[in-house]
Amino acid sequence: MKTIKTTLASLALTVTLLAHGGGEHLAGTVRSIAADKLVLETAKHEVLTIVVTSKTQAVRSKARGDLKDLKPGDRAVVHAARNKAGQWEAEEVDFGAAPAK
Repeated sequence: MKTIKTTLASLALTVTLLAHGGGEHLAGTVRSIAADKLVLETAKHEVLTIVVTSKTQAVRSKARGDLKDLKPGDRAVVHAARNKAGQWEAEEVDFGAAPAK
């Protein structure tokens, strides 16, 4: 039984890593956002400029979101990989809860 659980856990982790194309998770506070880039400050005070493309997906509170709702000061996790120019390119941007109505 333990072997089955370990195998399933390993498979789930592999699928998760493949789903994000082997990129990295960059977490921090949004400093600025424009149509083509996002500036993120990490907990270590590193400032990262991340390219945003038409393929970049937004996830807000675990549901499909819109990057127009992302504001400076919001916390975000960006799933990104280096592009051919060596820049971080966002595959997905995950951010917080929708405001209460």
